[in-house]
Amino acid sequence: MKRLCDLVAQVPGIEVRQGHLDLPVAGITADSRQVEAGYLFVAWKGHQKDGHDYIPQAIERGAVALLTEIPVEVPAHITLLQAQRGREAYAHLSAAWFEHPARHLRIVGVTGTNGKSSTAYYLYQLLRGLGYRTGLIGTVFCLADEEKLPATLTTPDSYELHRLFRHFVEKGITHVAMEVSSIALDQHRTAGIDFAGAIFTNLSHDHLDYHGTFIAYRDAKKRLFDGLSREAFALTNVDDRHGLFMLQNTAAHRYGYTVESKGDFELRLREATLWGIEYSLGVRYGEIQRKGANMPMLIEETGPLTAPLLGRFQAYNLLAAVGAAFLLEASRKSSQGELHTLWAELARLSTLLQTLPGRLEPIPLGEGRVGLVDYAHTPDAVEKVLEALRPLVPNGGKLITVLGAGGDRDRSKRGPMAAAAARLSDAVILTSDNPRSEDPLLI
Repeated sequence: MKRLCDLVAQVPGIEVRQGHLDLPVAGITADSRQVEAGYLFVAWKGHQKDGHDYIPQAIERGAVALLTEIPVEVPAHITLLQAQRGREAYAHLSAAWFEHPARHLRIVGVTGTNGKSSTAYYLYQLLRGLGYRTGLIGTVFCLADEEKLPATLTTPDSYELHRLFRHFVEKGITHVAMEVSSIALDQHRTAGIDFAGAIFTNLSHDHLDYHGTFIAYRDAKKRLFDGLSREAFALTNVDDRHGLFMLQNTAAHRYGYTVESKGDFELRLREATLWGIEYSLGVRYGEIQRKGANMPMLIEETGPLTAPLLGRFQAYNLLAAVGAAFLLEASRKSSQGELHTLWAELARLSTLLQTLPGRLEPIPLGEGRVGLVDYAHTPDAVEKVLEALRPLVPNGGKLITVLGAGGDRDRSKRGPMAAAAARLSDAVILTSDNPRSEDPLLI
């Protein structure tokens, strides 16, 4: 139980339209079905539904206060608050409700079309390898060190997110690797979180059913970097044509990683097989000024390394995670010798990385055959996975792709996904994914 006045005092832009703030609140929610006696119900106009339509149900279930985006008429005993951006206010209220647990965590956000889950999972493994109690928030699952927690969305809603942060703090977690989706950024779910750093993986066709245009989708991703502080780091894939765009307006220290050219963090892929990759790592560590000047402090390269990860694109995910772990730790090091030791340890830990379930996850089939399960659900992801696998198919072997597309999602990507599969496979089997409300045969 908290007092409404104490919560509202921590959130900018809330105005009192009716009633008073000196009352106890038993909880907050934006879902009218979860309202209980004494709750604050937050309503906003959403992408598909308008939360204001559910105000009567919230009052009937016992809400004592409402926060809305528009003027509404409610009974005199209800305290009515108003904010211009309801989602953003909800995020700040959620943080206040759980006493701002994110302030006690070093959180790295990972955004991009493909590779978010794997990159975050690799960063989680590296930070644990360095001795930190680490949390993971992702599409597949959430982890509090070794404790597995269910995942509902790539990035949970604001209340669930801060509840998770509070759980992390109570478990002694100090570092968090977190996927941040474009939809979460557009919906301000991460508003008020002071990220220690952010990673951009890549950008291609996805979520246009929600964003409407590719530009809107791209700009939503960029918000993660626009909101970083001067103390944070922004690490981008400079091989992606949108990589430098993400850094245009960030106040954070800027760094780039590359598999194809020169950057602050480099990976040279020597060989890729069905059993893993052989590579070397290089770092040109130095602060990249806003004017773009690079002042190297240390240049360090490793010898050949091997990791049980499949595909060229996994090399990018590995490198991004290594770079982020290095940047998190480098600020705590006072000499080049310490930086050298840190880099060598991260290189060693990179060889121990394990793939995420459902990300080119191998299934032995016997008789020289192997099945691979992958989450690829965009044209670019399908293409990258199959391009990585095509050279690994032995002479006389076949690459057979089983592909589906989810219903009630971006329909414009279905044809290009099938085209990529047909171009790069010896045989393609088109079948159902989750059809939701659509006819599977029409998909």
